[in-house]
Amino acid sequence: MATANTSPYISPLPPISPQVQSQAGSSGQNFNVSGNLVGAMYVSTTGISPGATGADNVIGVIAIPANLFDNAGRGIQITASGSFGANTDTKTVKAIYNPATAVVGSTVGTGGTTVATTGAVTTNGGGWQLQISIYKTGSGGSNTQIGIHQQAQVGSAVSALTAPSALTGTESGVILVAITANAATTASDVVLNFLEAFVTN
Repeated sequence: MATANTSPYISPLPPISPQVQSQAGSSGQNFNVSGNLVGAMYVSTTGISPGATGADNVIGVIAIPANLFDNAGRGIQITASGSFGANTDTKTVKAIYNPATAVVGSTVGTGGTTVATTGAVTTNGGGWQLQISIYKTGSGGSNTQIGIHQQAQVGSAVSALTAPSALTGTESGVILVAITANAATTASDVVLNFLEAFVTN
């Protein structure tokens, strides 16, 4: 399988203009365009594991561009998927919105809000996936968003959803979303293989 992007850090393209519209199928309805935030998502069969054990270590980062959340209803959907080691060690994956720092291979920075998590699991092998949505609420420039945990699954088990979160990322600057892994025993117990950001306009 080809690797579309060898880095789990997804840097953004400029925000999509709200004036660009497309026709909805053959209907008479138009809609503001939506699409991938970047030209290439992160896809790798090898994947990336946390740089250390026993802490929320960054395995992927989405950088939401400044001013993407300029009007109520603007949103971004993030999907992260990977695999767990074939053992019963404890493993936890999270999506953390607006931490102070997010550097792949390092412990996530202070602050931030956990929008979704698999919870601490001891699943023996299999895959995992987190899906979240962040939407702008309130007036432009008010620095108000909502984080919605869409889905968390580990193997065949569906994890409990985190309640929607009131968020306050500074909309005039870049907002980071960190995908973190806490591998209690061995770093390779958690692998990120896929990361995608999809903007809804």
